[in-house]
Amino acid sequence: MRVLSRLFRRLFLEALVQAHELGQLQFFAEYQDLADPALFAQWLVPLRGTEWVVYAKRPSPAPRAVLAYLSRYTHRVAISNRRLVAFDERASPSAGRIIEPRGERATRR
Repeated sequence: MRVLSRLFRRLFLEALVQAHELGQLQFFAEYQDLADPALFAQWLVPLRGTEWVVYAKRPSPAPRAVLAYLSRYTHRVAISNRRLVAFDERASPSAGRIIEPRGERATRR
C-alpha cells in the first residue's frame, strides 16, 4: 500500500499544481494569498513529505456481487402491487396519477 500511497500523492499534487498554473483554482478568505505561485509551492512542501493513507479493497471476485451491492442503492423505489396492472413481453402498464378530466386513474404503458 505504501507504493500506492506515494503514487496517488504524486499524481494528485501534480494535478493540483497544473490546475493552479492554468488558473482553475480559486482561493477565498485567509487562503487568497495562495493565488501567488511561489506561496502556493511553499504551501505544498509539507504535503509532499507527509505519508498519505490510501484505503483500497481487493476487487470483487464476481460481477454478480458488485451488481447486488449497487442494486441496493440504485433501485430503492419499489412498485406496489396496487400500481402494477399487468405484465407481458412488451410492457408492464401501471396505474399512474395522470390527471384526467373526471379525476379518474389512467393506465400508462
